[in-house]
Amino acid sequence: MGVVFDAGTPEQAEQGGPIFAVARTPKGHRLRFGTPGPDLGKVRVGDFVWVSSDPRVTRAGEKAAEAGRLPLGRIPIEIEVEGAVGTKLVVRASSARGRCNVTSAADLAAARGAGITRELLLDKLGGLGGTPFHLGALDTSRLAAGLHLPVSELKDLRRSIVMQLDAALARVEREVTADSVIESVRARITTTPPALDRLPVVVPLCRDDAQLDAVLDAGAKEVELDWMELVGLARAVERARSRGARVSVATVRVQKPGEEKIDAHLARLEPDAVLVRSWGSLAYFEDLRRTHVGTDRDAHVGSNRDQHGPNAPVLHGDFSLNVTSSITAGWVLGHGLATITAAHDLDREQLLALLDAAPRGRVAVTVHHHIPTFHTEHCVYAHLLSTGRDYRTCGRPCEQHKVALRDRVGLVHPVIVDVGCRNTVFNAQAQSAATLVPELLARGVQRFRVELVRESAEEARRVYTAYTQLVAGAITPADVVRVAAVHEQFGVTRGTMRTLTVLR
Repeated sequence: MGVVFDAGTPEQAEQGGPIFAVARTPKGHRLRFGTPGPDLGKVRVGDFVWVSSDPRVTRAGEKAAEAGRLPLGRIPIEIEVEGAVGTKLVVRASSARGRCNVTSAADLAAARGAGITRELLLDKLGGLGGTPFHLGALDTSRLAAGLHLPVSELKDLRRSIVMQLDAALARVEREVTADSVIESVRARITTTPPALDRLPVVVPLCRDDAQLDAVLDAGAKEVELDWMELVGLARAVERARSRGARVSVATVRVQKPGEEKIDAHLARLEPDAVLVRSWGSLAYFEDLRRTHVGTDRDAHVGSNRDQHGPNAPVLHGDFSLNVTSSITAGWVLGHGLATITAAHDLDREQLLALLDAAPRGRVAVTVHHHIPTFHTEHCVYAHLLSTGRDYRTCGRPCEQHKVALRDRVGLVHPVIVDVGCRNTVFNAQAQSAATLVPELLARGVQRFRVELVRESAEEARRVYTAYTQLVAGAITPADVVRVAAVHEQFGVTRGTMRTLTVLR
């Protein structure tokens, strides 16, 4: 078995190699490596050890091959052979993607011995290793007995079959039309939900208690909560609910195998809604909804959680689902989402085109946010502020400190930790789509999202109030840009981060 010692320093060469012997000692086990072997002086207590090779796996694969199990991922072909003395050998081959007929160059002759047997054909025509195919079936019912053909001819026939069927794999049948087919494609999305017709609402996303209290004091009737830890999130849900606000909780952006338990914990909080950020979370909560409200895909559009019962929250899709077209929007809205947030990749014209074609009211727009520029599993908090390796040993410095990246022009870009201990780097400058709000209202947008990052309580109150007044028509977009002190832009921005800064 081979192993690799992982010191958590990807910029340096890892130590490892095959194990040649294992001996039991009073302190445990002693491993003996070959020469040259790993430099064990660079291996420390606490390093991860990964298996890089395992003879048991190799042997299992060899046994599977010997047992004739179907090669994983390869395409089966069916072969039929036909021939008699004095005629050509005809081989017909077919797969799900194509078919071909090949004929031997030489005539079949009477054999002096066993001649062409089924076993010989299985070996020579079915020897498809190194190709995209494997032999699925062989029909020899039309082949006379006692025939002879040089083995080289059989190999040539096999190569010709592979060449022709391989070409069929790459061939794509297309029908070119001068007219647009977008409408016909949209029509095939049978799960597109109906449009909504409600009063527009500004929904703030809060990341700490001070922000939450500020927007609730400012009159927020619906809030989204994106907390770093689940205990504090539970308290925040109850506090917001006690103030009469509808509560949405955000899932993690990346869900790895085994992390469904995070979604299960969010469901146990019984929020009014969930901000879905990954396809895994969408699958989990859509299944949860089916369990509680049946299979009606449009049951989620209601505005009152009580009508669905416990553990059946409304689902809102976040920008990270990367919906950029009305076709994708229609499909994903038909899979459990009440709304989908337009992706940050869109510019103004693309966003308006999406709104014109998507179901009215079902696309939410983030009108104020710090662009998330980078999302990583590497925790800079643990790296800078502790000697631990993960959440079990780092001491959770993220609960006492704030870290940011300072770029070459002096802008400070916040680094935020999520409940999965992953880090997101946000752009230092908040940006606003305030000037688009009148056009968005005219196109039926009903959910305007305001994402807070590290705004103070006063900044959170000021930003939320400004956008609420803008949507209500009480102030102008220019007033919002001035009051909220934001950069006016919709879509992705660019920046260069150079150094790490511990803010507090």
